[in-house]
Amino acid sequence: MGYNSTVENRRLIPGDDHRHLLAGGEHEAFYFLFSAPSGRVFGFLRTLFGHDSVLELLALRVGDRTWLHERRATLPGDALPGDASGPDVMLTCQAPWQAWRCSFHAPLQEVEGASVLDAHLDLAFVATNAPDVYRFGPYHQAQQDGRLSGRLQVGRDLYAGELVCYRDHSWGTRPMGAASEWTIASAPGHFYIVVVGLGEQQTHWGRLTRPEEAPAAVRAPRVTTVNGGWRIEDLAAGMEAVSVQRLAPPLLAFLGAAGRESIRSASRPEDIYQDCIGPALYQFPDGKQVVGFWDQARRLS
Repeated sequence: MGYNSTVENRRLIPGDDHRHLLAGGEHEAFYFLFSAPSGRVFGFLRTLFGHDSVLELLALRVGDRTWLHERRATLPGDALPGDASGPDVMLTCQAPWQAWRCSFHAPLQEVEGASVLDAHLDLAFVATNAPDVYRFGPYHQAQQDGRLSGRLQVGRDLYAGELVCYRDHSWGTRPMGAASEWTIASAPGHFYIVVVGLGEQQTHWGRLTRPEEAPAAVRAPRVTTVNGGWRIEDLAAGMEAVSVQRLAPPLLAFLGAAGRESIRSASRPEDIYQDCIGPALYQFPDGKQVVGFWDQARRLS
């Protein structure tokens, strides 16, 4: 089977934002990536469902300390379709493709340290655009930009206000190992671009958003490394080069077989990918600066 990407030729319906009935070997993920405008506080909430289990992840960087909650559990038999929660990471759909509630009230473990602190997150997601849905082989991925607002606290460290955010809801058979690398560039309100290496070839998907214009599909995106950062452009789609620099050291995620993910400081033999995820500052040719996200992964084995 090939793994070229395509934009789905159907419209998403409200039910697509609820959990799907999964067959053996299929998975479904709900993912909220967020950052304060300064990049001093950022992280993600994620639940990853299999046929009969759920893996929940909360990774949070506050200043120079990284905090983690990771737990796998058996699926309850009475969950509602709009509930994408695990035992502690609570993700609840209030209006499909429009509004979600995200909350967490449990201890977090410091990734590099022995500290354990109580954490409290109460956040509301409001979409700022309509979602698009893409396919990578047998896997569907819907993405949209939005804002999270509310409070998050770890120990005595408190952040209250608005967070930049994008969300990803994906389902199907995850083609783990098909990609040799990938880059996800998200500048909310401007573009969402995915470039996937497939050995000697690559595929891509995403869209460009311009004021008072309909979103346009990416056509030939190109990523190059420049001066400790990157440059991303898509001249075929009318997008001039945009400079990218990380706002903070990224979170390190390690992905193994489908349904196996973890946040750690080092890889293990069973890992397939290392993924570096974090906030970034995008500098546009006209001088405009936008806070977004830069996600780069490479295959380890």
